[in-house]
Amino acid sequence: MAVSCLMLSAACDQKPKNPVAEHGDAMIDAYQKSKVLRDTASLSSVKTAIQTFHAENGRYPSELSEIRDLLGAEYDLSVYSYNSSDGSVALKQQ
Repeated sequence: MAVSCLMLSAACDQKPKNPVAEHGDAMIDAYQKSKVLRDTASLSSVKTAIQTFHAENGRYPSELSEIRDLLGAEYDLSVYSYNSSDGSVALKQQ
């Protein structure tokens, strides 16, 4: 009986759940995860474009905007960290 009372009092201390807010939070979380997955998948294309630019010009692009024409699609290049001295590119830490 004492265990039941403790469980009930613990349950009463919890705030009531807001299904609308929880759904909204889940949707925002899913959207954020999909952006990371998209950017991670696009990383391969960005790397290929950098290598293509290097092969055509004998140098790495000074900034990622120089490879936009090689990508053939609209990419948010601000999500990548880029080193123009060696052509390395990675997804920025979120």
